[in-house]
Amino acid sequence: MRSIYLLSTIMSKRRSESDDNIPNKKTREICSFKEKCFRRNPHHFMQYDHPHLDVLLGQNDINIPSGYLDKSIVLEQIKILKDVRKPSKELWKDFKQGPSNVTNISTPAKNFAAKLKCNAPYNLFFTVVPDSPQTKNQNNSIQITDLLCPSLGDLKCSLQINFMIDIMWLMEQYAYTKNEKKPLTMLYGEDFPNMKEYMAKCLPNVTPHFIKMQDPFGTHHSKMGIYAYTDGAIRVVISTANLYYEDWNLYCQGVWVSPKCPPLPTDKSDSDGSGPTDFKGSLQSYLKSYNLPCLTEWIERVKRADFSDVKVFFVASMPGKHLPRSSGCHLQRVGDLLSRHCSLPDNNAPSGDGALSWSIIAQSSSLGNFGQTPAAWLRSALLRTLASHKKQPLPGSSNAKLSIIFPTVENVLDSYKGPDGGGCLPYGKKTHEKQRWLESYLHEWKADRSRRTRAMPHMKSYCRVSPCHTRLAYFLLTSANISKAAWGSLNKSDSCSYVRSYEVGVLFLPSFFDEPYFSIDDKQITKGNLFPFMYDLPLSPYKTSDTPWCQ
Repeated sequence: MRSIYLLSTIMSKRRSESDDNIPNKKTREICSFKEKCFRRNPHHFMQYDHPHLDVLLGQNDINIPSGYLDKSIVLEQIKILKDVRKPSKELWKDFKQGPSNVTNISTPAKNFAAKLKCNAPYNLFFTVVPDSPQTKNQNNSIQITDLLCPSLGDLKCSLQINFMIDIMWLMEQYAYTKNEKKPLTMLYGEDFPNMKEYMAKCLPNVTPHFIKMQDPFGTHHSKMGIYAYTDGAIRVVISTANLYYEDWNLYCQGVWVSPKCPPLPTDKSDSDGSGPTDFKGSLQSYLKSYNLPCLTEWIERVKRADFSDVKVFFVASMPGKHLPRSSGCHLQRVGDLLSRHCSLPDNNAPSGDGALSWSIIAQSSSLGNFGQTPAAWLRSALLRTLASHKKQPLPGSSNAKLSIIFPTVENVLDSYKGPDGGGCLPYGKKTHEKQRWLESYLHEWKADRSRRTRAMPHMKSYCRVSPCHTRLAYFLLTSANISKAAWGSLNKSDSCSYVRSYEVGVLFLPSFFDEPYFSIDDKQITKGNLFPFMYDLPLSPYKTSDTPWCQ
């Protein structure tokens, strides 16, 4: 259901679109799926024409020909098509009367605070996939409305920082939890059709700010929310999902939800309550980097909050040039943290469980242009960072095994949505043709353990796993795909790095949870907590007949 429009905005800059909604004016290209299109996102119908629906739209007694999709789907599409062609005034009127489509709203948990407590100390969740009913009842499953559950606190206002935001859908989620009139500040990287006009006329409580990138190859790709409550506390949420229906219902996403961070006592200084990882200071630095007046009150809220219970590290990328050990670049930040805090067995360990036997897994929904050989960036920059540990910080050349998870063509075709399931995987065919060597690193998507094999992953995660596949040395959840734009590219002459995009994530390190390693196998765990893990181990390498899904 994710529209081709959404995919195109990830792969290239969206072309200008006329606000004119005259049906017969051919300013839009025809949807490539034609009669097989099953999308029900209004923005898709604003971007693409559907001649087969235009024919039906003119019929008083609609007769759906054979070969079309299920009648209920076609009728819903026709209703949406009528709505998007209404004059703007009628559109605002319709929305003010209430949510337009209750099927777009996920019923929240009755007591998500209790569920959050049960998932302590990691607070790591995976989104519910409606096509896989088993995921609904999993202990660490989450829906967008859970983040607005009253059990978490009486919401006063919120901040959403994201790439793509479907404002009408988002406000339906807020409305369902009776929070639609509360102040909302939004930073976003891509416009939807009529988005600014809609917010100006219909949402006086929303303060939006479009982040215009200076670098044409960069994106405002961060995905984070901050929720402020009437008792003065705040909560931070880091996820991999954009804020629209498809991302929260069709694809596999990861979501970290912070503990509630109470306000500092008045006699405490701003530097108090930074927490064991200085999450507070890192978050403040990230927010300040925008240099936006609309974030001033949020920076102040973070400054006066107590983050003592937050045990993960805040990881960010911000556009520009960064010095070594900078907190504004994934390559520098993650490499520095692993070099100081990641523990691995000695290479001469009697069990053979040495550092090099712990493999590195990188899993993302898009792959960048890495160059003609693995040494150009993948191993010299990314692996150098991910292979770092206390006894070998930022190795110049690592022999650690690097595996990349990216869905095959077969994975996508066998997904719940068939070819449309690949809508969240914008890897270019031309790019892959230039780096066919990458296939020796690739592994298929398989998540039977979490009942998510047939839902394509939009999540991005990086970890180091033991040879027995039962323990992790670290785990990174982030918005950053495997690309130079997200992680940064190293300049060997001065050891600085250059970043094109905004990204945020959280890094889990066992020592900050008083554990030697994270246990991911419930059959092997003897003490401590089970760390949530989505995909299956051991990994399944590409067969000779496999190819990655490319656009």
